[in-house]
Amino acid sequence: MKAPVIPTPDDGLCWLTGASSGIGEALLADLVKEGWRVAISARSADKLDALARRHPGQVFAYPVDISDDRAVAATVAQIESDHGPIARAILNAGVYISIEAENPSFEEYAKTFDVNLKGAAACVCALTPRFCERGKGQLVIVSSATAFGGMPTATAYGATKAGLLNMAEGLAIELHRYGVKVQCVTPGFVDTPAQDDNAFPKPFMVSAETAAKRICKGMNRNGFEITFPKRFTWVLKLIYALPRDWHIALVRKQTGWDKPPETKKPA
Repeated sequence: MKAPVIPTPDDGLCWLTGASSGIGEALLADLVKEGWRVAISARSADKLDALARRHPGQVFAYPVDISDDRAVAATVAQIESDHGPIARAILNAGVYISIEAENPSFEEYAKTFDVNLKGAAACVCALTPRFCERGKGQLVIVSSATAFGGMPTATAYGATKAGLLNMAEGLAIELHRYGVKVQCVTPGFVDTPAQDDNAFPKPFMVSAETAAKRICKGMNRNGFEITFPKRFTWVLKLIYALPRDWHIALVRKQTGWDKPPETKKPA
């Protein structure tokens, strides 16, 4: 069996989705410093073009809506036609929409599922046959610590992130024999616009730049999970390891959802 090898910039291109802001934009800066040529994708062509102009000959803009599987497949084919094989793919695109159960929106659930989960599936389907045929490659799926268990107002987001963690685990099991490295990122709170609608406390929140550095460090190591800050994510893991009745009650209390509806005020 061929053990996966972590690729280097000499092996090909890096494809980064969700590159136009937040963690993606910060990741791009670090990847460029490491010497990677990077194909960047997001829906905003203007933002991508501006980023590419900062790094001529090293960063290339490929706007795409990742919830469109045909467009994703065409984009991956075009990237490889233009620049050679994708050696590392970082599936970072995602949306966070706060939804409260007393006033839910099916459209917001559907949008979250389409981008976060369906979009990642579209990318996986476009990439993994190529990786398997070549017998190498690195696939990095950005999930979240909300994948560990339920959180208020994150019922759509958390469901998709739990799905991504499960997807990454399954792919890691299957693709190892082809020499393909699969990793999953499960960060805690990262200071991005996605957190603006999050009403409850955000302990140990890190900057997008710090998150990018942790991810880059993790991608160059052999472990499956890249999780940070560990003082937060490992505490969450312990909480969610408790019997479900216990951890549901504990999270309810800690986030302020143990108050009656008329007086409920998340901390």
